[in-house]
Amino acid sequence: MVDHGSHPAARSLPVLGGPVTFAAPADDVHRRIVEEAIEAVLSTVDLRAVLDRTGQLLRRHFGETRVAIHRISPEDPARAEVVLVSDPRQPSPELGTTFPLAGSAAGQAIQDRRPCVVDPLQPRTPRYRDEPLLAAYGYGSLVSFPLVFENEVLGTLDIAHPPAEGLLDCCFEVARQVAHLVAIALHNSLMVAEVQRLNRLLGKENALLKEEIRQIKRDTRYVAESEAMRAVVERVRLVAPSTTTVLVRGETGTGKEGLARMIHEFSPRFNAPFVAVNLGAIPEGLVESELFGHERGAFTGASRRRSGRFEQADGGTIFLDEVGDAPPAVQVRLLRVLQERVVERVGGTEPVKVDVRVVAATNQNLEEMVARGTFRADLYYRLAVFPIELPPLRERRDELRPLATYFLARQAALMHRRSPRVGEDVWRALEAHDWPGNVRELENFLQRALILSPGPELALPELPARAVRGAPAEPAPSAPPGPFEDEVRALIERALAHCGGRVYGPSGAAALLGLRPTTLQGKMKRYGIAPGARRD
Repeated sequence: MVDHGSHPAARSLPVLGGPVTFAAPADDVHRRIVEEAIEAVLSTVDLRAVLDRTGQLLRRHFGETRVAIHRISPEDPARAEVVLVSDPRQPSPELGTTFPLAGSAAGQAIQDRRPCVVDPLQPRTPRYRDEPLLAAYGYGSLVSFPLVFENEVLGTLDIAHPPAEGLLDCCFEVARQVAHLVAIALHNSLMVAEVQRLNRLLGKENALLKEEIRQIKRDTRYVAESEAMRAVVERVRLVAPSTTTVLVRGETGTGKEGLARMIHEFSPRFNAPFVAVNLGAIPEGLVESELFGHERGAFTGASRRRSGRFEQADGGTIFLDEVGDAPPAVQVRLLRVLQERVVERVGGTEPVKVDVRVVAATNQNLEEMVARGTFRADLYYRLAVFPIELPPLRERRDELRPLATYFLARQAALMHRRSPRVGEDVWRALEAHDWPGNVRELENFLQRALILSPGPELALPELPARAVRGAPAEPAPSAPPGPFEDEVRALIERALAHCGGRVYGPSGAAALLGLRPTTLQGKMKRYGIAPGARRD
C-alpha cells in the first residue's frame, strides 16, 4: 500500500501542486483531456452536468475507471455527501447519500490536504474501509484528490483502477489537474446555490415588508378621543423610543395589536419588520418551531433549516399576542431571549443572536396565573417592565361615534361606495350596546351592517335586542364579580347560549365575541366548556 507516498513506478513523491516525474500520457493526449475538462467546467453552471461530463471524460480515456465525487456535508462537516458516482462494475449509491469521513481515503485526503494514494488495495489488512469493497469489485488501486479552491477544501475526487492498469502510471497527473477544475465547478455551484438562497430570502423579506407597509397604511389612525385613551397614547409616545419590553393588557378586541404597531411606528425601528404572532392560535407542538425556527432533521418533515419569527423580526419588533397561552417549555425559551438576546433553533446547538424589541399582550390575569404556577414569575417580571392597560369600549363610550365613523368610511372605500348617513336612532342603539368584543366586534358589526344597507342610510337589521338599553337584560348578579377566569368562562357560555351553541359562521359565538373560531375553541378547552358547536 502506498498512502500519498512513493510508488514503484514513480521517481518522486506525488504531492498536489508539486512536481511529479513518473511516466505520464503523451503530451497531446494530456493536453486534450485537460482542455475537454476545462470546456466541461466553463460550458454550464449546472453542477450535475459538469460532473457527469467529467466522469465520462475520465472513463473514456482511462477505461474501466470508477469516478466518485464527494462534497463535505453542509449539515455535518464530519460527513461527506455523494454528488457523483460513475462505476461500470457495481451499482452506484444513491446521490445525496452521506458517509462518515473518518476512516476513509477521502477523509485522509481532506485532513492532509493532499492526495491519498492506496496502491495496491489490500482487502485483508485494509487501512481504509474503502479497500475491501473496491477490491471485491475488481479494482486494484485508489486515489482520493482533495478538491481545494482558494485554500478551502470542498470535497474529494476519488478514482479507482483495475489492478493491471497501474494507477499512477496511467492518470495521476491528468486526474490531479482535473480535480482542480472539479473544485472550481463545485465552488461555482455552491456560490450559485447561495445566491439563489439569498434571493429567495430577499423575496420573502420584501413580501414581509410590503405586508407591513400595507398594515401600516390600514392602521394609520388610532382613534383616541376619551381621556383614558389619550393617556394610553401618551404612554406609548413615552416608551416607544426605547427598547423596553412592553406588556399590553386588555380584553379581547380592544386593539392590542394596533397599539403594538403604534409602539413600533413611533420607535427608531419603524423601518424594520413588525412580526405579529398569536400564541393562542398555534398548536402547542409547533410553537417552539414557529418562534425559534428549526434545523434540518429536527423532527419529521423538517426537510430544511427554517428561521423562526424572532429571526424574521431581527432589528425590529415582535408582537406576542396571547402570551399567557405560551406552554411551559416556550416560557423558558422566551425568558432566555429576553435575558440573553439569543435564540436556539429546535434541533440546533448554536445560539443565534437577535436584536428584537418585544411587545406582549394578554387578556388574562397573569398575576393569578403566576400564583397558580401556570406562568413563570421571572418571565412575568421580564414582560411587565412597562405595562399599558387598554380600557374596554364600554368604558369609553364617547369614542364610539368617532370609531364607527372611521370604520364606516374605511369599509365604504373598500366597497367603492360612499359612506352612508347614520341616523340618531342608530347612534343611540350602538351606544347602548355593551360590545363584549370591544372594538373588533364594533368593526365587524359595522361591516356587516354596511353590506346589508345598500341605500344611503345605515340600517341595523341585526342589532341584538339585548344591546339596547331598556330591553330585557339578564338579572344583575347579586354578588360582586368573581375571579377573572370565572368571568371569561361565563362570558363564553353566554355567547354560546345566545348563538345556539354555534362557534363558526357570521352568527356564531366567535363572530359575536370578535374572536377567531380556533381561538375560541382553545379557550373553551382551557376553561372546560362543553363544545356543543357545529360548523355552518
